[in-house]
Amino acid sequence: MLTSLPSFSRLNQLASDSNANNLQQSQQMQQYQPMQPTQPIYPSFPQGQGQAQYGGGGYQVQPYIGYTPQQHQQIATAGPGPSYNQHQQVAPYGQQQQQLQQQQQRQQIQYGQGQGQQGYAVNRFAGGPSNVSPTTQMQSRLQPQQLESVGKDEDPIYGPLSRARNKITRALVGDEESSGDLADGFQHPLSQHEPYQPLPSNAGAFKPARVTKRTPLPDALHQELNYKHLTAKMGLFEEIERAWFTVDNKLFLWDYSDGRDFSRYDEQNDTIQAVGLVKARKDVFVDEITHVLVICTSSKATLLGLSRPANSREISLYHTNLSVETPSAMIDIKGTSAGRIFMLGANKDLYELDYSSDASWFFGSSTKVGLHNRSSGSLANWTPGFLTSKTKEGIELFAVDSQQGRLYTIHTNGEIEWIDVSGARYETRAKFSRVKQELNRNVQVGNVTPIGLAAIGGHESRRACVVITGSNGVRLYLGLNPVAYGSSLQVLATRTPVPTQANLPVAAQTFYSSGTFISVQHDTNAPLPQTQLNIAVQLVGRQSALRENYDITEGPACLEWTSTEIIPSQVWNIVELPSANPAFFPPSLTASSGIALSELPRQATTQAREFLVLATSGLFWISQPRPIDILQDDLELEKDAAINTVRMSFGKSQLAAMSLQLGATSDLKQADLASAISTILVTSGEPIIKDGTGGKNIYYSGRHDGLAIIIARYLRPIWNVKVTLPVGPGRLALGVPESLLLAVQGRLEKLKRYLDEHPFQRYQAEGEAKIAWDQEDMSIHGLQVLLKQAVEAISFILLLSDYKISDIIAKTDMNTQNTLSNLTFQDLLTSSDGREVARKLVTSLIEQQIGQELGIDTLSEILQQRCGSFCQPGDVVMYKAEESMRRAEGSRDYAERSESLTESLRLFTRTAGTIPISRLQEVSRRYRAMQYTVGAIELPLKTAVQLDPNDKAVDFVRDGEHPQDPRKALFEARKQCYEMVIDALGMFDELLDKATAEGNTASATQKRDEAYALAIASDDELFHFYLYDWHVERGLQEQLLEFDTPYIEQYLKLTINNVEDRRDLLWKFYARREDYLPAAEALSSLATRPSPMVLHDRLYYLAQALTSAKSAASLGSEDVEFTSRLQEQIDVAQVQMEVCRAVEVHPEMTGEEKNDVLAKLNTDLLQLDELYQSFARPLRLYEPILLILKTADTRIDDVCEAVWRQLLSSYRVAGATALDEAVVSLVRRYFPSEAAPLDIMVPVVYAEAQGAVGGQAGWASSALLEGGVPLRDLWEAGVGLYENSDDDERDYYAEELSVIASRWIGRKDEIPAAEVERFASAYLLRISGAQLDEAKRETKDRLTAAKQAAVRY
Repeated sequence: MLTSLPSFSRLNQLASDSNANNLQQSQQMQQYQPMQPTQPIYPSFPQGQGQAQYGGGGYQVQPYIGYTPQQHQQIATAGPGPSYNQHQQVAPYGQQQQQLQQQQQRQQIQYGQGQGQQGYAVNRFAGGPSNVSPTTQMQSRLQPQQLESVGKDEDPIYGPLSRARNKITRALVGDEESSGDLADGFQHPLSQHEPYQPLPSNAGAFKPARVTKRTPLPDALHQELNYKHLTAKMGLFEEIERAWFTVDNKLFLWDYSDGRDFSRYDEQNDTIQAVGLVKARKDVFVDEITHVLVICTSSKATLLGLSRPANSREISLYHTNLSVETPSAMIDIKGTSAGRIFMLGANKDLYELDYSSDASWFFGSSTKVGLHNRSSGSLANWTPGFLTSKTKEGIELFAVDSQQGRLYTIHTNGEIEWIDVSGARYETRAKFSRVKQELNRNVQVGNVTPIGLAAIGGHESRRACVVITGSNGVRLYLGLNPVAYGSSLQVLATRTPVPTQANLPVAAQTFYSSGTFISVQHDTNAPLPQTQLNIAVQLVGRQSALRENYDITEGPACLEWTSTEIIPSQVWNIVELPSANPAFFPPSLTASSGIALSELPRQATTQAREFLVLATSGLFWISQPRPIDILQDDLELEKDAAINTVRMSFGKSQLAAMSLQLGATSDLKQADLASAISTILVTSGEPIIKDGTGGKNIYYSGRHDGLAIIIARYLRPIWNVKVTLPVGPGRLALGVPESLLLAVQGRLEKLKRYLDEHPFQRYQAEGEAKIAWDQEDMSIHGLQVLLKQAVEAISFILLLSDYKISDIIAKTDMNTQNTLSNLTFQDLLTSSDGREVARKLVTSLIEQQIGQELGIDTLSEILQQRCGSFCQPGDVVMYKAEESMRRAEGSRDYAERSESLTESLRLFTRTAGTIPISRLQEVSRRYRAMQYTVGAIELPLKTAVQLDPNDKAVDFVRDGEHPQDPRKALFEARKQCYEMVIDALGMFDELLDKATAEGNTASATQKRDEAYALAIASDDELFHFYLYDWHVERGLQEQLLEFDTPYIEQYLKLTINNVEDRRDLLWKFYARREDYLPAAEALSSLATRPSPMVLHDRLYYLAQALTSAKSAASLGSEDVEFTSRLQEQIDVAQVQMEVCRAVEVHPEMTGEEKNDVLAKLNTDLLQLDELYQSFARPLRLYEPILLILKTADTRIDDVCEAVWRQLLSSYRVAGATALDEAVVSLVRRYFPSEAAPLDIMVPVVYAEAQGAVGGQAGWASSALLEGGVPLRDLWEAGVGLYENSDDDERDYYAEELSVIASRWIGRKDEIPAAEVERFASAYLLRISGAQLDEAKRETKDRLTAAKQAAVRY
C-alpha cells in the first residue's frame, strides 16, 4: 500500500544535513554575540518599592544627533554597558569600586536601606512607627506623563515646542515643590528627632560652609588703635561694601573689596557709641543720597547723607544738619527699606528717629527731625540716664523684617512682641511671654537667656516669623498660630545646639540669615584668643533625591548639615553679602507662594552665598557652596565615586542638570571633568514605560529630565514675564531689562554649544524599551528646538530694541498690539500667536527701515545672523520678492515680465528654507497661472531640500515610516512641496492635451517638455520616487522605463510588488538596456519570493530568467552557477506543476480540499522533499512521485516498485490496450532515470501484463521497446527473468523473448547472434516432443526463425 511507503530517505538526509549546517552556523553566530552584562556600569539606586533597577542591559550605544539615523555609522557593542569613551570601558568607576560600594552602603543607611540611627528609614514613609506623622506625604502636582505622539498635521517646529513647553512647566513645578516653607519643614518627624544629618561624604567638598579668603585689616586702622583710646568698635555695612570702625570720636569706612579705600570722619566731639546705615527716605534728600549714616554718641544722634554712584565704588558723605539729643547712649541701630530708623538705648528703651521734609530740596530749614520713645512713652525721652535703674525692665534685643514691615522685640521679662511698622504704623500685633521658659525647658543646670534675635523673612515662610538664640545655642522658632483668634505667636520648633558646639557660652554676635545659622563662641582660655563658628546650613535635595531615586513624594523636612570654623581672634560682626542672599531675590527666583527657591533651582542663575566675618585679626569670607560647587569639588577629590554620592544626595535628574550646567560653563580642557560629565550623562538611567491608571506612562531618564530642568532654570527669569509693558497711551516698550535678556541668552548659548559639541548617546533596544527610547528622543528633540528657539527669540527682541521697539510696535495693526500686550516670553517661544506676532513685527521693521533707506539685503543678513530660524528673516526677502511678483502680474511687456519673474524666483529661492508652506502654495499657484515653468517647478523642489537639508525624511522612509517618528513632519512637509510640482506637471499635460485637440501643439509641447526636464533633472531622490509613484497611479508605469535617471533603478528595486502591471518593470528596465544578467536576477527574484503569484507565472519567470542568463552568457557575462541554479529551479518547478495538475484531477479530493492544496502550492516554490512529504506521498500522487525521483536523481527501490505497481494496476483493469499505452507513456517519460530502473520497471510491467486481458503476443515487450528501452537491455532483462522463473512463467517470458528476437532479426547489431542462437536452441530443445498449443507454436516459430538467422549471421 502507498500509505506504508517509507520516508524519502535520501532527500530527508539532504534536508537533515542542511538543517545541521544551519544549526552549526547559528551556533557560530552566537559565538560572536556580545556578552550580556553581569552588572550595571553605574551604581544601582537602593531599591525602594516600585523602583526600577537601573542597569546596563546589554544595549548598544551610539551618538544621539538629533533625529538623523546614521545609516552607515559603525555601532560599537556596549559590552557590559555603554561607555563614554570609545576606547575605554566604564567599570563601576574603575579602581574606586570598593570605596564606591562602601559609600553607597552609607547612603542606603541614611535613606533607610539599613538599620541604625544615622538616617530616617524609607519604610517609615509608608507607615512605620506610630510616632511618624502622616504629614510627611505631599500631594504633588507632578502627575505621571503619558506617551506622546506626533500629529498628522503637526508643525515641525511648533509641534516639538509644545511638548517642550510642557516639560519646562513640569520642571519649574518640580523646583517649586522642592522649595518648601520653613514652617512646613518643622512638621516633618525627622526635623523634630534628627535635625542634624551627617554629611554624605567625609570629603571636604561636602563641607556646608568654608572660609575661602582672609583680608587683613588696613594698616591705617592699626595705627589708630596703637594710640591711647577709650572706645573702639567695628562692624560691617554690606550694602555699600564697607567695614566701619570707631576709635573714640572718629569713624573710619574701609572698602574691603579692594582694601585700599580707607576714609575718615572725625567731626564728632564725643565718643561714638553706635553707628548705623539706613536707606534714605524718599523726597527728603536729592536722588544721589541713597542712605543715611546714623552716628550716635552718649547724648546725640547725627544723620549724614551717603551717596554711591551705581557704577562706582566711591562714596560721599553729606552734612544734613540733622541731629537730635538722645536720653541714653544707643547700642543698636536698624532701619526699614522705607527709611524708618529704630534704635535701642542702653536704658533698654526702643526709640524711633524720625525725619522729614516739607520741600524737595537737598536739605534746609524745612527738614524736621525727632526722637520718639516707642517702649516707655514720650516722657521717658526726658529722663536723664543717670536716674535710670540698672535693673530696669525693658527691651534687650530687637530685629526688623524690612520687607514685611515687622519689628520684633524681646523684653527682659522674656516676652517677645511683634509690632507692625509697615507704612507709618507702630502697632502691636502679637505677643509671646514664655520665651525664657521655652529656652530653659530641657536645661538641668544654669539659666539660658536670649542672646540673639533674627527675623525670618517672607521669602522663607508664610508662618514662621522669628528665631531666638539662647545663650547655650538653642534656637527657638516662633510663628503665627493659624488657629488662634486674631494674631498670636506659637513655638514652631526648638532646635538643640549644633552638635559641633564647644562647651562655651554663645556670644551675641551669633548670626542667622535665610536659613543659615552661625553660632559664635569666644574661647578666651585658648593660648591665643580665638572664636569658634558653628555653622548650620539647611540640607537641600532630600525631596528631589527621594522623588527621583525612589519615586517617593514627600513634604519638606527642615534638616541641617553642620561644620565648624576657627577664627584666630575675637569676632565682632557677621553679615551676608546681598548679591546671593535669598532675601533680595527677584520674583523669578521665588515660587508662586512667595517662598524663595532652594539652592538647587537657583544655582543655575546665582552664585554661592557668601558671609563676611569681621574679627580683630581681619576680615574672613565664608562661602556656602551650591550643590554644583559640591559636585565639581568632589569630582576633583573623589573622582568617579563622587558621582554616586551626589546622585544619592540630590537625585539623578538634579545630578544630570548640574553636569550639563558644568559642561556649559566650565573649561572642558580638563580631561577629568569632561570625562566625569560624560559618565554622569551616560549612566543617568534609561526611560521606562509603566502601566498607569490612564494607560501607559513614560518615566524619562535622568539626562532627559536634567536637560529639561537646566533649560527651565535658565528660562525661569523670563518664562512667565510679559514681553512688553505699557508706557503710555497706545505705547508698548520692552518689558524686561536688556541686561537680563543678555544674561539668559548667554547661559542658553553656552548650553546649546555644549550639546552641539557633546551630543547625547542613546541605547539600542527592542520591544517596549525601544518605544521608551523613541519617546525620549522625541522629547529631547523638542527641548533642543526650544533651546535654539529661545536663543534666537531673545536676539530678535534685542534687535527690535536696537531699532526702537516702541516705534516698530506702533506700526503694527491693533490686533497685533493687543496680542503683544498680553504675550509672555513663553508664548513668544512656543505658541502660534508668538510666531504670528514675530512675523508682523518683522514686516513692521521692514517698512520702518525701508523708509530709512536701509537695504533689504542688509536687513535680511542681520536677521539671518542673529535670529535666523526664529523670526524668519526671509520675510524681508519675501517682501521684495512679492513686489517683483506683483510687477510681473501687472506687466504686459514680455521682457519686463520675464525679468520680474526671474527676480522674484531668485528672491524666493533665498528664502526656500523658511517660506511657510501656505505661502509657497500661493506663490506656486501664481507661477502656474502665469505659466512660469521654471518657478513652478524649481521653487517647490528647492524648498523641499532646504526644509530638510539633512535628508531626515529619506531616512524616515527607509526606516519604515513609523507614525510617531518626529521625522514624519519633515516628510509630510516635503510631500506638500512635491504636490505643487506634480500640480504643475499635470497642468502642462492638460495644456498639451488641449493644444493637441486644437491642432497647435508646438508651444504647449515645448513648455511640457521643459517642465518634465526640470523635474527629472532634480537630484532630490525622494522627489523622484514621488514622481514615479505619480506615473504609476496614472497607469503610465511603462513610461518609467524611458527615464534615464540615477534613481529609477533603486526605485524599481524598492517598489517592485505583486501587481501584474508593475512587477515586470525592473527586469524590463534591465532588458531594454541589454543588462541581461541583472534582468535574469530580477526575474528569478520574482519567481522565487513568497507571493500570491500562481505557479504557472513563476515557471514563466524562471524560464525567462534562464533565457536572459543565456543571453548574458552570449555577451560575455556568463554566471555558470546562477544559470545552473536556474535550470534546477525550473526542473523543480515543473515537478511542482505536475503535482498541481495531479491535485486538480484527483478523484478522491473535494473541491475545497483541492483549493486549499493548490493555494499552498501557488504560494512559493517548494523543494522536492516538501513536495514529496507534504503533497505527493499523502495524496497518493503516483506519477509526481516518479517525477520527483527522476528530478532528484534518487533511487528508492521499494518506493519505485510500489508506485509502478499502483500505476499499472490502475490501467490493467481497462485491458491490455490501455495498459500498453500507459507503459509506452510512462517509459517514454521516466526512462532512463532513477524513477524507472530496468530491474524494477521490467518485472513490474511483465507481471502486470500477464493479468491483462487481450493484446497480441509480446505486447508488453513491444510497449517497452516503443517507450525507449534498448533492445539489448530488454533482452537481457527478459532472459534473466526467464532463467529465474518457474515453468509456468517461463512460457510467458519465452513468448516475450521471441517477440524481442523477431525484432532482433531486423537489428542484428544490437544483440550478439550467439546469445540469440543459444537461447533459441535451449528453448527448442526444452519443448521438443511436448504438446504445443497455438501460442507456443508461434513462440517456437519465431525462435526457430531467429536461430536460423543467427546461424546465418
